[in-house]
Amino acid sequence: MKFFATFWSLSLSLLLCAGASAGNNIEFLDKGLIQKLNDGVYEVVTPKLEDDNITYARKLPFEKLAYVQRNEKYHSIGTAFFISEKKLMTAEHVLDLRYFSLHKDFFIRDRNGKTYPLNKVFKCSSRRDMVVFDLKEYPDKITPLHFNSQVEVGDTVFSVGNTLGEGIAYRAGQVASFTPEWDYGEWEDIRFSSPSSPGNSGGPLLNTAGEVIGVIVKGNRSENYNIAVPITEAKKLGDRAEFYSRNVRVGIWGTAATLSKDWSYTAALPASVSEFAQQTQDSLKGFYRNLRKELQEQVKEKNFPEGKRFRYSLREQPIIHGLAPVIPDISFRKWTAKQVKLEKEPLAEGQNVYHGPLHHKMNRFRHPNSDYFDMLAIVEKPPEIDLKTFLDSPAMVLDTVLSTAPYFRYIGRERVAITSLGEPEKIEIWPDKLGRRWTSSLWYIPYSNDFLYSNCLPSPGGAVCTIRSAWTGLLTRDYIAASHETCNELVAGYEGSLDDWEEYLALGEKYLPASLQQAEISHKGDQTGIRLKDFQLDLKDPEITGDSSLGLHFGYANDQLLAEDLILFSLSPEKGGAASCTIRPLFEPSPFSAEEYVRTWKESISGTGDFSGKKIAQGYRVVIQKSIMPPGKTITDPNGQKIKKIFTVGCASKTSTAEEQDMEQNCQRFFQSADFAGK
Repeated sequence: MKFFATFWSLSLSLLLCAGASAGNNIEFLDKGLIQKLNDGVYEVVTPKLEDDNITYARKLPFEKLAYVQRNEKYHSIGTAFFISEKKLMTAEHVLDLRYFSLHKDFFIRDRNGKTYPLNKVFKCSSRRDMVVFDLKEYPDKITPLHFNSQVEVGDTVFSVGNTLGEGIAYRAGQVASFTPEWDYGEWEDIRFSSPSSPGNSGGPLLNTAGEVIGVIVKGNRSENYNIAVPITEAKKLGDRAEFYSRNVRVGIWGTAATLSKDWSYTAALPASVSEFAQQTQDSLKGFYRNLRKELQEQVKEKNFPEGKRFRYSLREQPIIHGLAPVIPDISFRKWTAKQVKLEKEPLAEGQNVYHGPLHHKMNRFRHPNSDYFDMLAIVEKPPEIDLKTFLDSPAMVLDTVLSTAPYFRYIGRERVAITSLGEPEKIEIWPDKLGRRWTSSLWYIPYSNDFLYSNCLPSPGGAVCTIRSAWTGLLTRDYIAASHETCNELVAGYEGSLDDWEEYLALGEKYLPASLQQAEISHKGDQTGIRLKDFQLDLKDPEITGDSSLGLHFGYANDQLLAEDLILFSLSPEKGGAASCTIRPLFEPSPFSAEEYVRTWKESISGTGDFSGKKIAQGYRVVIQKSIMPPGKTITDPNGQKIKKIFTVGCASKTSTAEEQDMEQNCQRFFQSADFAGK
């Protein structure tokens, strides 16, 4: 026992002595040196942005913010330091010029709050995360910092920078180790224990003499094991800017298909910040576009719209109300388009908005843990506004959506609903490959450096839209062109009253899809006339009024590479009622069709089962269906395969009602009113 007591006493004494010795070896920067360095190290800031066109449900509660937050006019984004009388250095990612941003003006700011605008970029390397620039005007007193390449593990060092955006601070630590730079190990980064917080990026890592040994580029939030690029790398900055991103990646939603490549770009220097940023962003955007096209080329034989399994899937397409993306499975063997659950939001008598997530696997139209939109909306126009006026005003369409699904701005812990983003920054009207006329609108959200983008199709009584908001940097990834391409992979279904349809079709070629350019719908008294590509109706029925509901649901044509084709016609005397009359094409099953569809096809061509022409109870409804034989016909798909196509007609009503008693007569009247092309 005495031995163990003596041992632990001696060990403790040694530890205490070692601690005291280490403590005595810690060196600190001289106060006078710090004061001198203050004239060499500055904050990098960019102005806070607001847009007077954005309106809110209530006054923004800025008074709830802390003093500095509510009075600060700038975002503090990093640190820079003078390396000569006219030039400064910071980390390249502080300015992050490769990505589009609404923040286009940058300044350095001194300890007294005075700002000095950046002018031109003279050196730049994204690989070394360094950029050298000058100013349009300068502080009266400047202290350029000196470089020193000598650094060893255990040296006392100081992280100097705009800590947490609260001004320049000096914090001590030690060099902990040297580790190879991440991508290729071309140099060894300095790992140090001095605290490094957001805002320190671009600041100098100093030795005890106040000399720069590295540029701080990355912190470790879980512990003080931070990274600086050694200042010796600054000597390797050339006369041309170099940008490099490793493993830039694109993929196809739902599948395992991806493609990644390294992006590199060089540019002549010096150049103004704005000019330099534009050139770099154009290069990166073009790289993303070419990468996406290369991936599409690699998988085109199995992908939309040429893939054999995709073409087979067109034999049995789902009925969609609004819009739905057609998504392949992980190996391009199965394609699905599913109707998402839409929430109905009444706004006024005769006006509703239906909204929900664009994709059925999302359980809400906002991204988790954020208020970014990624939504589908069916937007009905106000009753007092004509359809053309509504469609010609993307701001009115979005304002209508925002009145039911608010986009929030956060002020401290409070969130305030945005009632309008005002007029869009850009509007583009363009046709997709299916001949549909889209109106795409872009809004900027300056206070958060985000954007909101909508793609809308005219529809009877309003518009159907996809709406997404995101960080503006996505625009550099060729987001708008990619968004337009994905519109080709959206199937559409339109519903509205007969009066709505008449107004819609009267809009003409500028608004209508190719599939409805020649369509005609008229209603007068008890007479209804409908002219579509494959059939026409001349129906005399007093129950059909201008308020009766007509649905035309489209999918992809089996006999063309990219075109719309009607997959369901539905006419209901009363919107939302059980009674309806339908016309639907059926196609010969593929080798991969579901057993239920194969059964449906066999019954339809044989006139048995559900297509016997007799009343059949289906849940709360009674249904009569039969096939029109002829005009069965054979069509040829783009791969040269022959496909049989027939049409079926049907009608339905509630069970145990007076309507059911007259059902056979009403159905027969509807069946006889239909005249099919080629009959």
